[in-house]
Amino acid sequence: MAADLATAVLATARSRAADSASDSGTRQDSPAASPMPSTDLVVWVTADSTEHIVGSYARAWRAVTGLRRSDDVDDEAARFLSWLTTTPRGWLMVLDDVPDLGALRDWWPPNTAVGRCVVTTRSSDASWRTEHRARLNVGRYSPAMSRRYLQRVLEQQGRERDADELDKLAADLGHLPLALAQAAAYLCEDQSLTIARYRALLADRTLQLADVLPDVSSLPDAQQHIVAAAWHVSLQRADQLAPVGLAHPLLLMLCLLDPHGVPMAAVASSASIQYLTARLSDRHRQVSAHHIRQALRVLRRLSLVYPGLPGADEPDDLVGMHQLIQRAVREASEPAELATAVRAAADSLEAAWPPGVGYADTVVGRSLMSCAEHLVAQDTANALWNQRGPHSVLSLLGLQFQATGRREQGLRHYTSMLHTARRLLGRNHPEALFLRTDIAGMRAEGGDVAGAVAELQEVLALQCRHLGEDSAHALTTLNNLAHWRGVMGDYAGAVTEYDRLLVTLQRLGASWDEADALMTRRSRAYYMTQCGREAEALPELRSVVEGTARVSGPRHPRTMVARNALASCLGQMGRNEEAAKILTSLLTDQRMVHGELHSEVLITRSNLAQQRARTGHIEDAVNELTQLVPLFMKVFGPHQVRTLTCRSVLAEWTWRAGRKGSARAQMAEVVDDASRALGLDHQVTSEAHLSLTRWSTGT
Repeated sequence: MAADLATAVLATARSRAADSASDSGTRQDSPAASPMPSTDLVVWVTADSTEHIVGSYARAWRAVTGLRRSDDVDDEAARFLSWLTTTPRGWLMVLDDVPDLGALRDWWPPNTAVGRCVVTTRSSDASWRTEHRARLNVGRYSPAMSRRYLQRVLEQQGRERDADELDKLAADLGHLPLALAQAAAYLCEDQSLTIARYRALLADRTLQLADVLPDVSSLPDAQQHIVAAAWHVSLQRADQLAPVGLAHPLLLMLCLLDPHGVPMAAVASSASIQYLTARLSDRHRQVSAHHIRQALRVLRRLSLVYPGLPGADEPDDLVGMHQLIQRAVREASEPAELATAVRAAADSLEAAWPPGVGYADTVVGRSLMSCAEHLVAQDTANALWNQRGPHSVLSLLGLQFQATGRREQGLRHYTSMLHTARRLLGRNHPEALFLRTDIAGMRAEGGDVAGAVAELQEVLALQCRHLGEDSAHALTTLNNLAHWRGVMGDYAGAVTEYDRLLVTLQRLGASWDEADALMTRRSRAYYMTQCGREAEALPELRSVVEGTARVSGPRHPRTMVARNALASCLGQMGRNEEAAKILTSLLTDQRMVHGELHSEVLITRSNLAQQRARTGHIEDAVNELTQLVPLFMKVFGPHQVRTLTCRSVLAEWTWRAGRKGSARAQMAEVVDDASRALGLDHQVTSEAHLSLTRWSTGT
């Protein structure tokens, strides 16, 4: 923008001079005829230091006066400023790339009626703005601007105009004009390089930015530095400002996390404070959260970080950093420095991570997850691992993938962890075996229940051999094995595994958590009801509900699951009114605790609809189940066991409501989908097929 202004002013001045010559000096300029005032002098100053500013002023003074160079450059510069103050001739000064106000302390051009001054700077210090100065913030290009720029430059060189690839390239470069210009220049130099291939080079971790941008001699638009070097002065300056020495280690930690926003709870955590204190050369200084906020203000003034995230409720609580600045900081750091920063960033995220999983839909929750994903991607040296196993943030991220229904991402995450654990710790290390149970559970959630059961059996045998059957890992795997046997439809097998687990827990006695023992008893009793042992299961379930309410509270999720199991048992015994009463009360509590779309709320609504149908309210049940099916698909996935079961139940009650054609079509779809997702031998598939056969024969 400054260059365009200077060029326009020069062009106007030259045009005016030519017109004056052709009119033999008789033409008078009309200010109204042009938006540009009459300008006789344009001075462009590379102002990245006070020394350069003074030198440029001195050269301008000599050019204006025709005097020869003296030995006193400061005096020449001062005389030039004095001349600007008194001259009636119009002038424009452009001070380009001023690091901060300090560089101009004694060298501001005067404020006159005939002169104008334009300053470009990365500094966003509020003191730039005065009654005589206006500040214009120039940000990155919009996606549309980026596309237009790349198309125009590449089209001039006869290059391809693949809009999709251009959009992706612009996103890779963060829509930064300087980076876009240099990337376009690189592409124009190598006509054989496709945009897709260039993007692959940009993403290649073995290459640095300097390897995929033009060298200094080939930079476009008279640029003097490649992107990575363009921030060098600002980085150095930031470390020199108070609190001295804190900016660089803070940036080193931020460059590993989400560029769009890092929660202040992590940036200013006790773990972050400990890391930054250790990184200061003056070991006698203790960093505080106040010092961190001071350092962030310095970094914001120099445009190295920015506040907030678009759409965030509390933008000041998130710290953003451009992705190319992140890369430049990483590339300028030693491997040992980065490894230390990776561990510090992980410790800081863990310190800020809230308990439970209910925060996932908040701005900070999503930011923490995204930060953890970026950190894992940057950990190329396995700094998040030691001989005991993975850093806790890896497990927290995996749990969040599961809790938020991101099964494919979770599966990739755990699989990558398993490969690393086997390589660093050994195939039969406790962590490697436990990761196999996590992967098996996610496979089961995706429909491969039989494969998960087989995997859990193998892992359990290895855990019992290497860790002992009383180990926490072995008992957890046994519990998971029992659960998935039941989901697979092997109800008797599930009861047998839970019996085995309860025997071990009783032997361990007080060393095992009572709440976990109650959960095991609840699950065992539930599958007893599925085996036709309702009379035996009913008193056990009543006891479990009372015990869980005592230990965890009446509205604790564990207690509410136990209440659901009790209602299911009563329903199977034909005591549907009692079951519906329990479920109605339970649904009210679950909505209050979980919200409307929680998985347990949907399951309770389905169970309640079936109990009401059995008491004669069939049409109400069909309407409720019809509304539930799309919700089950959204929350669980279209081919998950619970979703297919809900669809099968809807078809059953549609048949009983007399809409037999619709019921047959629904159940046929269930059979097809369940056969593909669960297999022909799964309980859901076989029962759906049996119903369809019965309806087709009229029996």
